[in-house]
Amino acid sequence: MKIKNWFEEKIRRLTFWDMCAIKITLIIFGIIIGAYISTFVKQYVWYFVIVFIVLYAVVVYRFFKKW
Repeated sequence: MKIKNWFEEKIRRLTFWDMCAIKITLIIFGIIIGAYISTFVKQYVWYFVIVFIVLYAVVVYRFFKKW
C-alpha cells in the first residue's frame, strides 16, 4: 500500500495545466498509434512524435520534481 499512497500524493500535487499536458500527451499518443490507419496522420507522424516526447518529458519531470 505504500506505493499506492505515494502515487496518490503525487497525483494530488498536479495542477490543472499538468492534467492538461497529460491529456494532450495521451491524445497525441493515440494519434501516433492511429497513424497506421490514417494517411493524413502518417505524413505528419514525426511532428506528433516530437510533441509527444516533449509533453511526456514535462509530465514526468513535474511528477518526480518534488520526490
